Parts: sequence; C-alpha cells; structure tokens
Amino acid sequence: METVEKQSKTWLWVIMVVVLAGIIYLLATLGGGNTTTTNPTGVAADTSPIKIGASFPMTGEAASYGEAVAAAAQLAVKEVNDAGGINGRKIEFIIEDDTCTSKKGVNAITKLAEIDKVVAMIGPVCSAAAGPGLPVAQKNNLPVVITTASAPNLTKIGDHIFRIYFSDAFQGKFAAEYIFNTLKKTKVAVLYVKNDWGQGINEVFVNRFKELGGQVVFDEGVAQDIKDFRTLVTKLRAAKPDVVYTALYPASGSAAIKQLKELAVNVPIVGGDAFDGEEIWRVKEAEGVLYTVAKTYDSPVFREKLNSFAGKEVYQSFAAFAYDAIKILAQVIGRVGTDHKAIIDELAKTVYKGAESMPVIEFGADREVKNVDFKVLIIKGGKSELYTEK
Repeated sequence: METVEKQSKTWLWVIMVVVLAGIIYLLATLGGGNTTTTNPTGVAADTSPIKIGASFPMTGEAASYGEAVAAAAQLAVKEVNDAGGINGRKIEFIIEDDTCTSKKGVNAITKLAEIDKVVAMIGPVCSAAAGPGLPVAQKNNLPVVITTASAPNLTKIGDHIFRIYFSDAFQGKFAAEYIFNTLKKTKVAVLYVKNDWGQGINEVFVNRFKELGGQVVFDEGVAQDIKDFRTLVTKLRAAKPDVVYTALYPASGSAAIKQLKELAVNVPIVGGDAFDGEEIWRVKEAEGVLYTVAKTYDSPVFREKLNSFAGKEVYQSFAAFAYDAIKILAQVIGRVGTDHKAIIDELAKTVYKGAESMPVIEFGADREVKNVDFKVLIIKGGKSELYTEK
C-alpha cells in the first residue's frame, strides 16, 4: 500500500508540472511574448521593429546637410510610429555616418546591409559616398531610395536603386541654359570636384553650354580635399571668363570662392546644389553667389514643423526629400511587407501624393523621379533666398 501511495503522489506531481508548463506556453502564445501577437485567425503576427537605414554625412564638410536630412527623416519616422507604425510594427531607424566620402560611404552601406540587416534604406546625400557605396546595396538586394545624391549614373548601378531627387543630367543642362540664356554669359570657366558628382555634372554642363554656342575658356577638376586654388585661379583669370561655374563641395567651394575674390576675378559665380548649406552661406565672400537646386515646395509649415522637432533651425531644401523617402517606404512596406523584391516591385509602380518635396512622386522606367525642375538661389546675409533676375 505504501508503494502504491508513493507512486500516486509521484504521478500527481508529474501531471501538475505538465499542466503548469502548458499554461505558461499558452499565456506566451496569447501575447506574453515581446515580438508576436495572435490575430483572429490564430496565427502569430510579427510585432518586431522594421529596420530602415540611412547613409548620411553626420560629420565632415557636409555635416549641415546630414543634420537637416536626419532630422527630417526622424520626424517622418516619429509620425509613422505615433500613428501605429507599419501594420502594427514600429520603424527602427538606423543612421550611419558616411562623411560624404568614398570609403565611409562603402562602410556605412555595408554595415546597414550586412550587419544591421535593414529591409530598405534612404540616402546617400552625397554622390561621393553613393557611387562607391550603392553597389554594396545592389549586391545585397537592398532597396534604396536615394534622397539627394545626384550623379547621373547612380540608378544604373542596379534595379534596386531608386531616386526621388533630380539627376545632374538635368541639373547640368539647366545650369548651362540658365547661364547662357538668362544671365547672357557666353564665356565660362569651370571648376569641378573629381568624383562621381563633380565629373558627372561637369560633363553635362560643358556639352550643353557648347551646344548653345558658348565658349568654355577654362575647365579644371580638383581633388575633393583641395584648399589652395591660387595657381588655378591665376590661370582662370587669364582666360577672361564672364562667369565662373563651380561644381564643388562645401570645403573646397568655400576656399575657391574666397580666392576668386582675393585675386579679383570679378564675375558672377554660379554653383551647384552642394552650395545649399550653411558651410557656404556663412562665408562672407560668398555674398551674391548664385546656385542651382531642385525646385521643391519650400513649405513654411514643413519648415516650422522640422525646426520645432529639431529644437533649432536646421531646414534646407534637401530635408523634404528625406522626409518623403521615409513616408514612401512606409507606405510601400505597409502594402507588400518586408520582402526585398516585393518592395522593389511596388516602388516601381508607386505614385505618392501629398509629398513635402514635390506634389507627386513617381518613378520612370529608369527608376528616376519624374517631373524634374530646378530653381536658382542667391546667398545673402549668411542665408539663401530665391533669386529673381532684375
């Protein structure tokens, strides 16, 4: 009898343990875990964060660009998450600093694609980082929405690369036509940076300016980190241009502007969209310099919202493209999920309205944004404003 009683107690304990384990498992399945919930069909739904990456220049000569686009993208992420996320999943936004340089551009995108395993990314801002870095994204089947990197051939890197900003194939053409037709200048000197952006825009600009009947009396490329332009400026001055076109980044652009003024090259200076930042605006010699940039809404409401979110004035024209890039990806992922191919296929046919950068964003067969247009700004008093020909 004693043996039977002991065996009964042992089995009772076994049954209690099994029942307790079953209750714990059931509670976890019904919502006790961190990454799943149960939908009405009884299938566990994924509630883990959706990782979206960004390659921005957070330090270095283009840091003000990075600060503006990062704030705009983070604002968009906050708005999506505050509204419930993407089908109940929050966005986890990961920014890597590409410093607007080749090596860091490769490093940033490699980390996002291969270590962070993001489902999509936005950026880069600079073509210097985008040209070398985007092949890494293509190799890893990572969908990319380029924000402002504008070298002409970036989308040709592969079918995973889309761009909501305007290619320099258009910017170089616009600048040439504006200088020749509107400013009525026929003899141009060109200074450009030897990287994907500078060489791309220079080729388009020079070809179009010559087609119009203009003369390119000086045309020189320089390394991105050059600061001493005196020898080049002396040669440029001897060529007697009536306008100088500069496709340079902020650090070299600032040095070139100063030395052009110091050596009495007293003709108009026109820059590319890399001049759209305080690194150039705050240079006193840059007063009166013109530059081209993509035409955007420049919405006062968005400007105020962004500056309020950042806690200071950070707005630049570039910012709206980063904001819209996040909103487009959120919309696309919401429709098709996180599969890379599904995202790419959906991006190709997406028409995004209510944008902050442009009224409607959609892509052509080349994955370039449609409806291209530019404007001319002038630097005044440490800021920029729309330029109107007098």
